[in-house]
Amino acid sequence: MFPWLWINATKVRFPLSGAVEQDLSTDAFFEGIKPGAGVPAIEKRVFEQASYGKQLGWLTDVLIAAMGENTSLPPEAHDALEKLKNLQARAKRIKDEHRADRVEAATALLDRMQAESPDELRRVLQRYADIDP
Repeated sequence: MFPWLWINATKVRFPLSGAVEQDLSTDAFFEGIKPGAGVPAIEKRVFEQASYGKQLGWLTDVLIAAMGENTSLPPEAHDALEKLKNLQARAKRIKDEHRADRVEAATALLDRMQAESPDELRRVLQRYADIDP
């Protein structure tokens, strides 16, 4: 393309190719609850106490603990319980990986602080010096 032709270059815009915004706040989620399905204000306050994931985790823990090895279940319920146990194990692995990543990131940051500004590192470590592991 010749440099002097860029002035005449037309812009092609496809549908939704311009500035598109989407509200990803939790407020948008709670406002989307249908009136018959619950009260958004109540759902939001409960969610602030414990997320849906935390609530489901508690229910999963109780259900799996309540189901002993000798509990008689129909085949489809037994399959669902096995899937729930597998999901619980995968969720635990994900949480463990996340914790390990967080420790690695914190250690890397502290190493960098030690190299660049030891006084700041001492201040940070002093803040947490009295905490028992």
